[in-house]
Amino acid sequence: MTEKNLVLRLKEGDEQAFELLYRKYFRRLCAFANKYLHDYEVTQEVVQDVFYTIWEKREHLDADKSILSFLFQSAKNKSIHILEHSKVKNKYKEVLKYAYSQGDYFDVQDSMLAKELEAKLGEIIESLPEKCRKIFLLSRQEGKKYKEIAEELDISVKTVETQMSRALKVFRTELKDYLSVVLFAII
Repeated sequence: MTEKNLVLRLKEGDEQAFELLYRKYFRRLCAFANKYLHDYEVTQEVVQDVFYTIWEKREHLDADKSILSFLFQSAKNKSIHILEHSKVKNKYKEVLKYAYSQGDYFDVQDSMLAKELEAKLGEIIESLPEKCRKIFLLSRQEGKKYKEIAEELDISVKTVETQMSRALKVFRTELKDYLSVVLFAII
């Protein structure tokens, strides 16, 4: 079967065409994405998400363009997104770790700021819509992966991603003043 025929069948919702595409390229995409991520479990989630997106948006596929190029570009983009998100999380952890490691230098004002920040975090979490809050807490407090959350709540991985994006946007907006204060206090 040609690549064009495969895409045309996919566009029509042919599950066998999708399974053929999945079986044919899953391992190659995993090997490719793992070059970026260096974590095979995360890599598999990324590639599964790529295929999920292909299936969900199959009507918009262009049969005249290479599906293989699209798959590899999608895997690369998702991998880079995960790496960038990981860098942000690690920087935030380092800032907090440094702030709390100052022990003796962590004076009353800093302690008050930390308590105020903790209270603000609680307020923000409570202000999130119920579904968004539940997804956020499962991810951040329980450390569950998006796929695990999706399975537990019987929703799509894309819904988990969307809700997490909304929650993180609220946090960025609400905490922008605090971040500058914390960074200033550290420096």
